[in-house]
Amino acid sequence: MDIVSILNAVGSIGTLVMTIFYCVSISIQLYQMRLGFYPALGFEQTFIIHENGKFKLQNAVDLLKIGEESIDYFSLYNLGGGTAKNINIDIYLDNEQLQNKYVHILPGNESYLLPVNDKVHDGLKQALIEKEQITKLTIDMQYKSSIRQKWQHATLIAQFDAFNDNDAQKTIFEVQFVNTDSEDYNDNDNAQQNIESTKDSQS
Repeated sequence: MDIVSILNAVGSIGTLVMTIFYCVSISIQLYQMRLGFYPALGFEQTFIIHENGKFKLQNAVDLLKIGEESIDYFSLYNLGGGTAKNINIDIYLDNEQLQNKYVHILPGNESYLLPVNDKVHDGLKQALIEKEQITKLTIDMQYKSSIRQKWQHATLIAQFDAFNDNDAQKTIFEVQFVNTDSEDYNDNDNAQQNIESTKDSQS
């Protein structure tokens, strides 16, 4: 085998390797572009406030506002680039379904104020304020995306953390929702301890 044949063989192998790398790179880019069209539903940071006999649910922006009036809601956010549609939302307290809500469409990078009905409001107030116990709040969602007709499912479990406040008349809880479809969630033992410590500090 002469030198020219060896160089041609090496050149052919190099071209083949470059072609494979190019195809892999294109495939990765196409996959990333496809992921950009999938919805990813979640909830913004939520706070529960009990002050002067009033029990309120609101997000961080409203928490910093001065005023007594508010509405009870969870802020549902679509973190993905794709549109979610036909969203069925069920809210459970201690495995009891208290609310069902249908949302027709939620575009990517948009939020929706999910109103909280009296059953959920009263259940949270009774558990957190009156009984001073952590309740199991679960939000179950089923939805379709704009590019995929199969139903997608997400189950979010609320974790409660009590805030220490200098005002003895005010109690604040932070609520974070953990997606149990993608990761394990911790129990609320630590949150229960936070409630007890908050009660001791305010007494």
